[in-house]
Amino acid sequence: MKALLLAACLLALAEPVAAQPCPLDGGNAPLALHKSWIMEGWERNEGDPTFVFAEKMSRYYDVKAPRGVFYDNFAPGPTQLFDNAAVYGANWENLQNGARSVRHALTGGDDQIAGGDVASTTIGFVGQISRLDGEVVAFDGRSQLGWVCIDGAWKIRQELNYARVVKPQDIAHFYRQQAEGK
Repeated sequence: MKALLLAACLLALAEPVAAQPCPLDGGNAPLALHKSWIMEGWERNEGDPTFVFAEKMSRYYDVKAPRGVFYDNFAPGPTQLFDNAAVYGANWENLQNGARSVRHALTGGDDQIAGGDVASTTIGFVGQISRLDGEVVAFDGRSQLGWVCIDGAWKIRQELNYARVVKPQDIAHFYRQQAEGK
C-alpha cells in the first residue's frame, strides 16, 4: 500500500513530459522537407485529383494554427503577402487546378540552419506550369522558409519566395539533370 501511495505521489509531482524534439537530419529534417515541399507538395501531374491546400500541404503547414508571414511575388491575385497559411494556400488552388501539370526541378544553393525549435532553409528551383488552355509558363525561383517545431514535426511559419518568368529552354537542362539523377 505504501508503495502504491508513493508511486501515486511521484506521478502527481512529476513534471510534464518535454515536447518531442524535431529531427535535424534525415527525411523529416527542415531541408529535406523544403525539397519535398516543392518537388511533391506543389507538383501536379495530369490526372491528379483536385488540389486542396489544406489536404495536400498539411505535412508542411500548421493548418490548425495558420498564423505566420507568407510572401510570394508569383502568387496569383491582388496580393502577394499573407499572414495566414490557410488563406495563402487557398489562393493557389485555382492556379493548381487550372494546370494540366506543374513540374519543378532543384537548382542548388541549398542550406539549413536549425537548432532548438526553429529552423531556416533555402533552396533554388525552377518550374513549369502547363495550363489547361495550352499556355506554358516557365520560371526560375528561390525559396526561404522559416520552420517551427510543433509536436515533433517541422511546420512552415515564414515563407519568402521569389520567381521570375523565363523561357522554357532556359531551364530545360535542370529537368535533364533531374532525369539523369544528377
